[in-house]
Amino acid sequence: MRESDLIFQLLDISKNVPLTEIDMAESMAVTFHPEHQRTERLDTFAQNLKTNLINIGVEVLPFKDALNENGKIRPGIVIFEQGEGKDKDLAIKKVSTLYDNPIVGILEGELQIPDQPNLQETLNSIVSVLAWNLVHVPLFVQKNGWTICTMNGSVIKCKNWMSSANDVLHSLVPKLSAQVVPPKREKIVYRNNKFDAQKEGYNTFIEDFMSAAKIWRDNGLMLAHTSIDDLTYRNRFYKRVVSQFLDQRTGMSYGFMVKQLPVDVEPAIEKSSAPDFLKSHDWDHNPMVEFNDDFYAKFHRLDTEWFVKIPDVWLLSTRSGCNKTNLNPRKDILKLGLHKGNITIETPVDGASETCRPSYDTYAIIAHALGNIIAASIILATDSNSEFPTILKKNGLSISHWHGYPNKEYPLSGYAIHGEENPPVSCSTPQSAAYAFMGKLKSLDLSKHSLKKYRGDIH
Repeated sequence: MRESDLIFQLLDISKNVPLTEIDMAESMAVTFHPEHQRTERLDTFAQNLKTNLINIGVEVLPFKDALNENGKIRPGIVIFEQGEGKDKDLAIKKVSTLYDNPIVGILEGELQIPDQPNLQETLNSIVSVLAWNLVHVPLFVQKNGWTICTMNGSVIKCKNWMSSANDVLHSLVPKLSAQVVPPKREKIVYRNNKFDAQKEGYNTFIEDFMSAAKIWRDNGLMLAHTSIDDLTYRNRFYKRVVSQFLDQRTGMSYGFMVKQLPVDVEPAIEKSSAPDFLKSHDWDHNPMVEFNDDFYAKFHRLDTEWFVKIPDVWLLSTRSGCNKTNLNPRKDILKLGLHKGNITIETPVDGASETCRPSYDTYAIIAHALGNIIAASIILATDSNSEFPTILKKNGLSISHWHGYPNKEYPLSGYAIHGEENPPVSCSTPQSAAYAFMGKLKSLDLSKHSLKKYRGDIH
């Protein structure tokens, strides 16, 4: 049983999520929409791309075979759309739903961005292309290379597209197989206007949020809020499509700040001293067992098998879509949890509950928090005075995410770095949650000789 199965079960995600590039490719079905524009370069690139997809195990369907009886493209099929089409001909008008058919635009030329752009200017250029063409991933084809862009600001430069199998498998497939979709609202338990930070004694944490927002505003690491009103659309219908895709959010923001609240972590139980109900459980078929209203999971870390009690998880989190560098402390911070097996959101007393939608990063946030608890439990069993579980129990932990990479010339003492070997999926995907969760546990083995001073991880 994979460790990822546990996090998928806790988050109510299908266990059939592919985690390797090969598995992603073999689980994909794609089709090529009739061409809007034809040039020798685009035609040759598209044919070469089709050949490489087939060679790595992707199912490539003729367009007519991808349609259902209503003339719509069947759910789950990725659509490649060549050239910039007329409004009435765009693939977006043929999809079953906005979330079930990723659309890849194949465009000739370069992404139009300013000279020496900063991250924000690059992001704005990409999002403008997405809004105008209504595609999820645009590919730009040049004479001697091609570029993959995504809605989170990623720009991947690939070399000679005549021999692109490696780039297709390791760069393009993960962006298409791992879909960027927020948790469905009906899967969330809402407690509207129940969170009052002052009454619950969280004023110090709120002040920390405000200080962090200022730091991000000053250093420019956090990409700014992108309002859908600032984008250019072909017509009102296409603006409504973008709004619906964003679950009626007013815009997009990139990253999050979260405070994992203090939790009474219990030491993990070593297998040799575990009670019978844990030893006798069929761990090969179920990654979790319930006993007296408590949940337990098994892990093999630090050359030992451990049983860990899984408590409820609670966090304070920035509201999805808010401006992370200019927070309103009474409206932009909510309470998020995994409570009695349900993802739960308590909206702020002064906020409009309808604006508190589940973040695209909800799964990743909770996966990080669960991983912290499990890591702390195992560390606590090896040394009751270790720093990490002590901090989590007394003060809670910070979990922050932005689009950048750590500078390895300036390592942070006590922090394990992991994740470079993972496929480059977008951060708002089930795969990202799994990699975060498994990476937390891997970081224990990476730090096993200095667990007493272990302080956390960088994913």
